[in-house]
Amino acid sequence: MRFLLKAVLELSGRVKDREALKGLLKDAEEVLQKGVPKGEEGALIREADIGDDRVTLTIESGRHVRPHDAIMRIKKRLSERLGREQGIGVRAVDVKSYEIWYPLPGQPRGSIRLPFVERMDVEDGTAHLVLKDLDETALERKYVDRLLRRLEEKIKEAEVSGKAEFSRTVKKSGERLEKYRLREDPTEELARRNWVKHVASGVWTILPPYAALWRAVEDLVMDTVARPLGFSEVMLPKIVPLDVQKKKGQLFGIPNEMWWVCPPRTRDPREWEEYRDRVKITGQTDPEGLMENLSPPEFSLAYAQCEPFYDIWSGRVVDRDKLPVKFVDAYGPTWRYESGGLKGLERLSEFKRMEFVWIGSPEDAISIRDAVRDRALEIVDKIFDLEWRIDATTAVYLEHAGEAAGEEDRDYVRTYDLTVSLPFETASRPERELEIASFHVHEDHYARNFRWKEKKGRALWSGCAGISPTRWAYVFLLRHGFDYHNWPEEIKKYIGRELPTMPEGLFV
Repeated sequence: MRFLLKAVLELSGRVKDREALKGLLKDAEEVLQKGVPKGEEGALIREADIGDDRVTLTIESGRHVRPHDAIMRIKKRLSERLGREQGIGVRAVDVKSYEIWYPLPGQPRGSIRLPFVERMDVEDGTAHLVLKDLDETALERKYVDRLLRRLEEKIKEAEVSGKAEFSRTVKKSGERLEKYRLREDPTEELARRNWVKHVASGVWTILPPYAALWRAVEDLVMDTVARPLGFSEVMLPKIVPLDVQKKKGQLFGIPNEMWWVCPPRTRDPREWEEYRDRVKITGQTDPEGLMENLSPPEFSLAYAQCEPFYDIWSGRVVDRDKLPVKFVDAYGPTWRYESGGLKGLERLSEFKRMEFVWIGSPEDAISIRDAVRDRALEIVDKIFDLEWRIDATTAVYLEHAGEAAGEEDRDYVRTYDLTVSLPFETASRPERELEIASFHVHEDHYARNFRWKEKKGRALWSGCAGISPTRWAYVFLLRHGFDYHNWPEEIKKYIGRELPTMPEGLFV
């Protein structure tokens, strides 16, 4: 491992005594050994060229006190001494070149692109990186260390993605597909019956009959899962600040799957006059003109629905003896961007979810997750009477954070998926099954990311479970069909004697 930096320290005035400055640089070398293990070597100043109002340094190091740290230590030391002795300071650091020779944890699969890297060559398990566009902020905030960690992550991610996703079935029902009353995708029939109206790719208006089923499913889950297990209902916002998404990790892992919120650049009607006039005159929506009046994104639409929950505890001191805390959120939709177009109602860009979230001790996090899973399965198995299976699978929250998540090597499972069999291949994807719920233990992943603190320093673990009335209503309909009289009483009791309908003769 080798680092080589050439940088210029720009001074605020002319050097009055060059020999004294050389002595200061010699003295400054002691700070380059601070924190270095005994017997190891820190950074070294290989070359120093003192100009009239600048000092050009070439700094080399191995693992310890890397040059981006070394130059900032030198800047601080010189600023303190030059001010007293020569009446000048160090105004800025200008990076001229930075090269790194870094041993890799594995062989990259194809080329790897990274910000600030002009060129990267790999030979004999070592990457030679030539960096670019580094400024003083990049040095101070240790972008280089993060860049190298990201390089290692991308290599490990490629290794994991090159294998089959970890998945093993832990439980399943018997074969029940012959019981399903619908044998093909019901999307077109739902539209024909005026139960739904297509708006855009993955977005539908849900009309009274289907809305009643969605609501009944949600009420059933509330009464069967949430309330008996002591979950309190909350309303989490569905536009999420970028900083919260960064802490959750989704800006690293899945920015390509999220919807973004851009606020208006201004509310001044005069600034919007040209856009409004253009729409009036052309009759077009003019998205390009609209973009000119928008600020960069400040929020995303909720992808996982639980993001604001983790932020509640950020920076707070929590007494674990008062835990666990269990919340359920059914307020508003979840948004996910699915490329390639969505054709059916089994996968949507905007869809309804119920998000169960909790924090507590490690034992709490696991036992609550298992209880939510078991009660949800009771509905799917006993009331819906579907063909299903439960898989122990990859911890998707780590994938969403851009972190490798391979096969489990612990005595419990971090993630379970509940999947239902379908009697046809879906319209949106070539699959004959549909995942309808997932149940997670996060360990202390979000406690670390959001910096939760426990009163006595004990571990705080979290968990979540997502249940979608959207998908549950869809698979319920496949099994029980359109005839309301054939539906189970457990669902009908939430709807009433008759299913709501659109007015007769409304559409002619």
